[in-house]
Amino acid sequence: MLLIAAVTLIASATSTHADTAVAFSAGLTHNVNISHAENVVYDKVFTNIGGGYDNNTGIFNVPTSGIYVFQFHTLSRQDKSSWLELYHNAYYIASIYGHTVNDFASGGNSVVLKLTKGDQVYVKAVDKSYGVDTNIYGRQNEIYSTFSGYMIAPVYEEIPVG
Repeated sequence: MLLIAAVTLIASATSTHADTAVAFSAGLTHNVNISHAENVVYDKVFTNIGGGYDNNTGIFNVPTSGIYVFQFHTLSRQDKSSWLELYHNAYYIASIYGHTVNDFASGGNSVVLKLTKGDQVYVKAVDKSYGVDTNIYGRQNEIYSTFSGYMIAPVYEEIPVG
């Protein structure tokens, strides 16, 4: 028991906020029409502290185990729909949906997750077979659809000795 406490204390004393800070935020700068279950790739990276977000795949790869907050928002094109889902390692977590006749529709959601280094979190469009074509609005100077996440606390796993 004493050895575990000493290891935890040493890890805490040698770690600084700069060592463990993780945060990313990305947005969509163009219209996207997605008819299959595929990742939304947010191309405009606002911040990527810790280097976890990949703007080529739309996947956040967890660089440090911890407790994370994720937010995702969308704006569907006029007279269109958007149905997006947040996934953690291929497991469904949460959805957003928006549809309005003769107008734009928005949706947003937030979650808090305990994640392990190497886990993946991403936003995926729902397949058209469920009755919805996802049409996301975006422009270089009008970014309404975003995906963001940040770690609120690192998690250090204690390994019992003996």
